[in-house]
Amino acid sequence: MAMMIKQGIVLDNNNGKLIISVGRSEACGACAAKESCGQKDETIIEAYSTDDINTGDKVILESRSQDITKYSIYVYVLPVALIVIGAVLPNLLFKNSGLDINLLTLISILMFFAISFVIVKKIDNKLKDNNVMKVRKI
Repeated sequence: MAMMIKQGIVLDNNNGKLIISVGRSEACGACAAKESCGQKDETIIEAYSTDDINTGDKVILESRSQDITKYSIYVYVLPVALIVIGAVLPNLLFKNSGLDINLLTLISILMFFAISFVIVKKIDNKLKDNNVMKVRKI
């Protein structure tokens, strides 16, 4: 089982809800496009821990690579797939109805995008309870 391991510094601990600054990965330093890249020098991550971790502590973040990949698909691919369905569906259902297909397509895309947002938000709330990312104090 492959693990993703990152090191970070705790910026805030609010009753177990940690705000952690994680530096850019080593791969970014070797990238030819690093100067024009939109990536920041650090990423801010929220994690949950019941351990005695204070502001300024160095921590290790661990998670299974397959979990990160699975949740990334939910966040990035699901909305795009639902938007495509929202764009195609009115053209199939109302093709010869005499209704304004462009308006129906826009409304359908917005509805399917909203549905994807609700689904991703529910997954996010579920992740808060599952503690997918483990935090250990160094």
